[in-house]
Amino acid sequence: MYKKNRSLLLAMIMLVSSSLLYGCGGNKETEAPAKAPKAESAVETDAKTDETGSSGVDYGSLELTMGSTGAADDISTQAMTYMKEYIEEKSGGAIVVNTFPSSQLGAAVDQLEMTGQGSIDLFLEANFMTNNGVTEAKVGSLTFTCTSKEDYRKINESELCEGWKDKFCELNNIKVIANNWYRNGTALVSNREIHTVEDMKGLKVRVPQVDITMESFSEVGMNPTPIAYNESLLALQQGIVEAIWCTEDAAYTMGFYEVAQYLIELNSYFDSMYVYMNNDLYNSITDVQRDLIVEAALEAGKYYSELADEALVTNVAKMKESGIEVISLPPEEVAKLQAPMEAMADKYEAAGEWPVGTYDEILEILGK
Repeated sequence: MYKKNRSLLLAMIMLVSSSLLYGCGGNKETEAPAKAPKAESAVETDAKTDETGSSGVDYGSLELTMGSTGAADDISTQAMTYMKEYIEEKSGGAIVVNTFPSSQLGAAVDQLEMTGQGSIDLFLEANFMTNNGVTEAKVGSLTFTCTSKEDYRKINESELCEGWKDKFCELNNIKVIANNWYRNGTALVSNREIHTVEDMKGLKVRVPQVDITMESFSEVGMNPTPIAYNESLLALQQGIVEAIWCTEDAAYTMGFYEVAQYLIELNSYFDSMYVYMNNDLYNSITDVQRDLIVEAALEAGKYYSELADEALVTNVAKMKESGIEVISLPPEEVAKLQAPMEAMADKYEAAGEWPVGTYDEILEILGK
């Protein structure tokens, strides 16, 4: 049975973790620990006397660590807590999930690596497959291809995407157990007023360190700058970048709007968050443990998607009240963002980044 023991240094480790939580706005990335700490409030699995869940199923005893980069009050963190509580309640406390939001366990790339190594059991973050060996998945990440959440859902739930996830697991020892955490459309939180694609020329914008994303922004004339998510606010505040690319809900929950003048709704990119799990752990736990964890991840994804829809209206209204100007990019300008994507696809296909005809398959999935 997969089981972990606490260290005698737990109190000291948790003190450090607590300080990281309140200092996550700094510009220094957290050094990834060799093994993620356990939450101080967690019930010791060794002390359990009843390991059967509410349905009478024997869940054994299991203690898990789950990290994310979302702020403490971000809807992704709320949904992660939902997943934790779902597992703990249904297992009758036999399975404990210790959660660490706000990049407490390191930057996203560090946490993903730790998940593959087994230092973290579960990790909630965006799609990182393209930067970790699944180059053909880049075709699904052409930044301005999807014009609606439904477009993205079609790709995300396709057999094509299932194949990408299988390859990602083989290469990185990381299982994607859920990818139905559908996010709102993306926006630019900007200190430059933007109404057209021409206005974006030379815009220094924070983006994640994903090659095809950076190239997509370059193709439409922007100057993409990869910066760790937990350092983005400070980068905008200090003028290192002029804008941050993020989901509209994150513009509010991460506080980006507080140091910006404009929220530019791009209406041209949608994605989802993924729940990653160490594959050795996935294969070593019991069937009932595995089924419950996957079920909880999927249910939390539904919950997150509902929160995202609800939060969008509320958060945009709050940002407007604070004085930020909201500008929605019109359809004719969205079309200008999309236009270079086909040429990019042809270039990547010619270079062997993905099998010939894959982009056409994407267009077929989208019905375009």
